[in-house]
Amino acid sequence: MDIKLPKSSTILFINIFILLIFTIFVYILLYKNISLNKSKNQEVVFYQIKEKSSVLLTKILYKYSLVKDKILEKNSLAVELLKSGFSLDTIYNELNKEYENNPFNLYILNENLIIEDSSIFIDICQDLSYEKKDYANIITSVSVPEYVSELQKFASYINTKIPNSKKILQLSFSYNEFEEELKELQNFLNDNKDIHSYESFISFDNYIGNFTFKDIKSTKNRIDDIEMRFQKAQKVLNVLQNFNYQSYDEKIENDYFHIIYSIQDSPIFDKVKLIFYITFNENAYHEDILNIRLLSSIIFIIGALTIFLIYRLRTIELLLNYKDKFIAHSIHEIRTPLSIISINTQLREKLFGSDKFTNKIEGAIRTLENSYEDMTFLHTKDKIEYEIIDINLKRALENRVKYFDTIAHTQNRIIKLDICNNYFLKMGKIELNRLVDNNISNAIKYSYIGSTINIILKDNILEFHSNGQKIHNPKGIFKRYKREDKNTGGHGLGLAIVSDICKKYNFKIEVESQDSINTFRYILS
Repeated sequence: MDIKLPKSSTILFINIFILLIFTIFVYILLYKNISLNKSKNQEVVFYQIKEKSSVLLTKILYKYSLVKDKILEKNSLAVELLKSGFSLDTIYNELNKEYENNPFNLYILNENLIIEDSSIFIDICQDLSYEKKDYANIITSVSVPEYVSELQKFASYINTKIPNSKKILQLSFSYNEFEEELKELQNFLNDNKDIHSYESFISFDNYIGNFTFKDIKSTKNRIDDIEMRFQKAQKVLNVLQNFNYQSYDEKIENDYFHIIYSIQDSPIFDKVKLIFYITFNENAYHEDILNIRLLSSIIFIIGALTIFLIYRLRTIELLLNYKDKFIAHSIHEIRTPLSIISINTQLREKLFGSDKFTNKIEGAIRTLENSYEDMTFLHTKDKIEYEIIDINLKRALENRVKYFDTIAHTQNRIIKLDICNNYFLKMGKIELNRLVDNNISNAIKYSYIGSTINIILKDNILEFHSNGQKIHNPKGIFKRYKREDKNTGGHGLGLAIVSDICKKYNFKIEVESQDSINTFRYILS
């Protein structure tokens, strides 16, 4: 015979399995969606920054191409004035008299490359000895613009040896008109909390110019800053090689980063390249992914455990299912032989009279009939709507006690009925019989031999009293197939039927067990 899962288990199993598949699908979808949104947002931000930076740098480089000759001219003038003995302040004023924003500044460096005089007071005594190799063979030329963090501006520099001296004159030109655009770019960078760092460089004839756009002032370029700039720029060039764009993920200790490199040619100068280097902090992204994984894992584990439990409990459910089928099958198998036995017993009693053997047979038949009625009721209760009628409970109890007297007598028990009043209630007659019969049958089965079973009706309270072993689990005995005494016969159906009937008619059940007296009390509505 093919074994199939009961319908309820099959549906539950399929639903949970679908839930697990759905959980996996949702996790994959969310993971891809979050990752895609993160990547797209980073690319959008990167290209916005790159565009803003590129536009700004292009404007500055264009300005550089326009003022380069003017810077050389002003440098020559500064040297001449310096040779003529004019002070640095006088030269500063002369150089800037044509400009409102004073773009020119001067620095006098001694032979040790320490600034001993400057138009910017805070730069005096700054040590530039780390640039000694750059000053070894000075060629008077204007440097490409770079961002000067101590000035918070872009500037170009030109160095000239002072005649008849070991000192060096350094002239700087600041691109002051781009301060607003620079500030706008800095604000854009600061407002985006996912940006961990952003740097850009200009590469020209092995020179690396600084375009980091830091909005925090620092002292004049230190050697570690210079070396770091060259290292970073070289790292970008090594990663890019023949590509214009590269990105990768990197984990540093417990922090996650996504790094994007890009390079482009300057539209102004053929040999000038603009290098962009941005780092995004991805800790928030990884926290979101971790939370999704944890939630999905919890759902998946719960679902998997549920499937495992269903699988483990399937045998029990199958047994219960086949037990119900066995009962349904037994009903049809028992009916005919039970009828034959009952008829033949009655004929024998008419022909030969009643004796102790016929009484025992009759008691056994009635016990079997009670079990048969229970099985029939279970099989049909959900298919038949029982007619609700007015029932005289006193008369009904008398009939059922009379029916069970033979059974009780053959098992050496006595049934005593105590009715204090008439009581009428509306319910199905078969249902009332099952309620009363199963309580009497249960009392006979579990009471001590030679004891008396008392049935009491007072007002709307019906009680069944019997002497027997203590009931340890009053609620459990009303469950189907549950029996406290495993040694006593039966299927554990009787009290389950009683419980179903009481629930249908809102009858209250009370069970008491003390001093060897077991009481089943039913408060009828």
